Amino acid sequence: MIGKKKGNVDTDIVFTIMSKIVDKEQFDKVVLVSGDGDYYKMVKYLIEKGRFAKVLAPNRHSTSSLYRPFTPRYVDFLNNTGVKNKIEYKKKKR
Repeated sequence: MIGKKKGNVDTDIVFTIMSKIVDKEQFDKVVLVSGDGDYYKMVKYLIEKGRFAKVLAPNRHSTSSLYRPFTPRYVDFLNNTGVKNKIEYKKKKR
C-alpha cells in the first residue's frame, strides 16, 4: 500500500444516482459536471426516463464524442459565456 490510492469516483456517482432511482427517492433531474464518456450509459438511461437535465463539460475538446447525439439539448460547456453567467459566484452588493 505504498503507492498512491485512487478512489473510484465514477462508480460512486453512478451508484448514488441509480440507487436513488431504485429506492424511488424524489429528485428533479440530474446535472452531471463532467465530459467523461464513462457516464454515457447512465446519461442515456436518464434521458430516456426524463430524469436528466444537462452534462456540463469543461469544454468541447475534453468532452467525449459519445455525447454528440445529445448536444446541444443535453450538453453544454463550462467555458460558454452563457453558462458562466448562470453559475458564477456573484458577491452581494452592500
